[in-house]
Amino acid sequence: MLQVRVGYGFLVEHYGLRARPLAQYARIEAAAKGRQLRRMGDQQVLVLAPDYQPEPTLAGHLQFALRYEGINLEVLALLFRSVAFAQNGQVELEQWLAASPESRFARRAGFLYEWLTGNALQATVPAKAAYVPVVDDKLQFCSLPGVRNSKFRVLDNLPGTRDFCPLVSKTDFLMQHGGESLRQLTASTLAQYDADLLRRAAAFLYLKETQSSFELEREKPSASKAQRFADLLRQAEVGQPLTEARFAELQNAVVDPRFHEFHWRQEQNWIGQDLGVRKKMDFVPPRPEDVPSLMEGLLAMAERTRERWRQDAAGAPDDAVIMAAMVAFGFVFIHPFMDGNGRLHRYLIHELLAAAGFTPRGIVLPVSAVILANLDEYVAVLEQFSRPVLALTDYDPEMPAIAATGNDAIYYRYFDATPQAEFLCRALLRTVQEDLVQEIDTLLGFDRARQGLTPLLDWPAHALDLFVQCIRQNDGRLSNTKRQSHFSWMTEAEIEAAEAIVHEAFARKEPHT
Repeated sequence: MLQVRVGYGFLVEHYGLRARPLAQYARIEAAAKGRQLRRMGDQQVLVLAPDYQPEPTLAGHLQFALRYEGINLEVLALLFRSVAFAQNGQVELEQWLAASPESRFARRAGFLYEWLTGNALQATVPAKAAYVPVVDDKLQFCSLPGVRNSKFRVLDNLPGTRDFCPLVSKTDFLMQHGGESLRQLTASTLAQYDADLLRRAAAFLYLKETQSSFELEREKPSASKAQRFADLLRQAEVGQPLTEARFAELQNAVVDPRFHEFHWRQEQNWIGQDLGVRKKMDFVPPRPEDVPSLMEGLLAMAERTRERWRQDAAGAPDDAVIMAAMVAFGFVFIHPFMDGNGRLHRYLIHELLAAAGFTPRGIVLPVSAVILANLDEYVAVLEQFSRPVLALTDYDPEMPAIAATGNDAIYYRYFDATPQAEFLCRALLRTVQEDLVQEIDTLLGFDRARQGLTPLLDWPAHALDLFVQCIRQNDGRLSNTKRQSHFSWMTEAEIEAAEAIVHEAFARKEPHT
């Protein structure tokens, strides 16, 4: 059966590009009819009939890629700087633009070449040509409305800058469950509870998010350290500008004073295990000299997005979860500090969601608790980025004076954040549909238990709440150990009556408002 790779797959192979494996590639099959998407292991394959075969030229495959596959900035950046492209590629782009000056694909390709390289093309686009968006918003999420580029008559709606611009595909899952759907679900869920109850629940939610975030780092923080992180979460909604100094302040708040940092890291870090006789690397972030430009791009994208949201009178934007995923996961992939990156990465999720007005002021969604409960999935989505980069990287942590190679900035600038956006969307769905409801229902259950237990006995200080917790932790019964250590003063009849009250308190469901 004839199978021919086209579009980005062809460009990677033909020009020998050192790109990560494509999440999706396209190929022509002789027996295929129309277009269909197939799953082949970890990749999706866009299979097309022979009449989709593009012209066997650079322009032909670029047009196919932009039309059917969207924008892959990593492949394009590698292409435009490749030795093979340097021989005649710019001339071919100029010839394409000269032959088809109104082609929306030629104009988009020309713009992207200049945007990625900083080099100018000779091109004259007729003034009558209608402006076209650079990012096809039917295929990928973009920044609306976009900035006009008069040379190519395109709307620059890329979500980021040349220094940092991940992209997210509009998958069926994200279109069905993200954006407006998830925002409305969050709003309707929270609307079930009155303001006083939400304010009381907020303290538990902040505590849960703090504990879960530290537990993900396998760390048990001191009370003061946990309080500092909880305070950070409460400040997320303030919307302070994200700067290097601001991030240093955040980093200092979540790590031991001995490991405080005041600037982006100046050393090569790595993530993995020190096994004594050898070090097992799972991920190598970018080289330290590349961190400033990467973080400058990330911060510029975040601030530009927040400014767009501030000017949007319609309220919470539909791309809040997408932007939160791109910024937060981009941060942890860059790993700009030697310590504290994981907690700051999860903090950034709340920072962006708060900036978008995704949740009411004073409320935090316990996303870290969901991550902790789905740790394998979280690790897998991190590894979808880290493993391909590690395969390209050469670094020996035993010899840190020798700089890493292969971990080029381009892989961290222009990654496909679709898997990370889908993960965050799933985590928020579960947070809203399950965890948030459970936390508030638990709070109501404690209220009912206290109301029922208070007239039953003259409880010593803190004994009532401890009794409820013990019953909850032991499937509705007081264990013999707890009975002897803390409640030996209670009679058998009192224990049975109190157990029944607690059981009824948490079994009964009442209207939330």
